[in-house]
Amino acid sequence: MQFEYCSCGSDQNAIIPTDYGTLVCSVCGVENFAAVLWQENAFHHYCIPLYAPATYTRLKRFKKYLQRASMTQCASTIPKETWDYLLAGAPYKKPAAIVRRLKKARHIRKKCYDSLPFLTQMLCPDIDVPNLSEGDKQRAVWYFKKLDSAYCNGEAFVSYLYALEYIIELIGRQYVLPYINKISCRKRRANYRRRLQTILGPLGISSSRCKSV
Repeated sequence: MQFEYCSCGSDQNAIIPTDYGTLVCSVCGVENFAAVLWQENAFHHYCIPLYAPATYTRLKRFKKYLQRASMTQCASTIPKETWDYLLAGAPYKKPAAIVRRLKKARHIRKKCYDSLPFLTQMLCPDIDVPNLSEGDKQRAVWYFKKLDSAYCNGEAFVSYLYALEYIIELIGRQYVLPYINKISCRKRRANYRRRLQTILGPLGISSSRCKSV
């Protein structure tokens, strides 16, 4: 985006960009500061950033998986090529059939396994997919914060998928588990289970002690 003319009547050849992102008319000297907001000028050090830098945290990633488990998303979060591929293999009777179909897709870059509850709801019309309430999600976040705080020495973190699965069962919402993607390696599952039992407590314990966030 550039100004074709200055208010003094000078054409675009008289408009000179500065090294800090503004535009100056070389004829009348008027400086346009609005240019620092343009996307093509975002590399200048003195420009106002178009987007605030986002900091990665484990909690943010877990919340994404948790939102997917509760189907808090829209159809556009799944690429068109993924939809087209899945629709070509319809109908599906259960979520496991959707997972098998996705695993066969060598050409699909984003398979969206974490969106399995939403995919099941859209592709298996005969299934009433259960959901998580806001209270359920608050309790799940409380448990994840406890898990996150236990990893403070730089050690490798547990699988987010298994953490989600474990916490959902811990808060007593086992009926959601058939509709979320899970890791299949028995050795990893056993290791993660022992670790989470130590930090969060064994499964089957009431979550009434859980606090809201």
